[in-house]
Amino acid sequence: MEDIIYKAKEVVLNGGVILYPTDTIWGIGCSAIIESPIKKIFKIKRRSNNKLLISLVSSIEMLERYVKNIPEYLLKYLYDESPTTIVYPKVKGLSQILYGKNESIAIRLVKDNFCKALIDEINTPLISTSANISGSPFPKEFKEIDKKIINEVDYVVNFNGSNFKKSKPSRIIKVLLNGQIEIIRE
Repeated sequence: MEDIIYKAKEVVLNGGVILYPTDTIWGIGCSAIIESPIKKIFKIKRRSNNKLLISLVSSIEMLERYVKNIPEYLLKYLYDESPTTIVYPKVKGLSQILYGKNESIAIRLVKDNFCKALIDEINTPLISTSANISGSPFPKEFKEIDKKIINEVDYVVNFNGSNFKKSKPSRIIKVLLNGQIEIIRE
């Protein structure tokens, strides 16, 4: 696994796009601070860049580099077994192309060992979006990933794809400016 993490790290730090297993489903990813690969992801997915992409972090400490004053009531979601993406307002330090209204960005604290190790190695958040063409169903297994996507990324993580069968996107919660939360996807 160390060789796979090293190769994926090298590609990401050099501005490349990877296809990799996340803590939820197969994803397309890149550095959350380098703009050119983020634009490439929108192109690969044939997706409008006005839809938010998710950034993955490996620890609360990494999350706190970008999100100041994490409300205590969110901790139950951050530590929940069910992967939860939270859309935070007023996030700082990531690529400007990622920001939605109120400088908001969707971020998920991963629990998956592979994702954590890769993010720790690159030491910045990692973009994660489902490995499908926009509007198409997300693939439940590696073999369902469109060959166009496989051919357009810079590196495919060889991670026993046939055995990786997590097949549910994360829950998404949005933190509103008034401090309330809105469930976007359960």
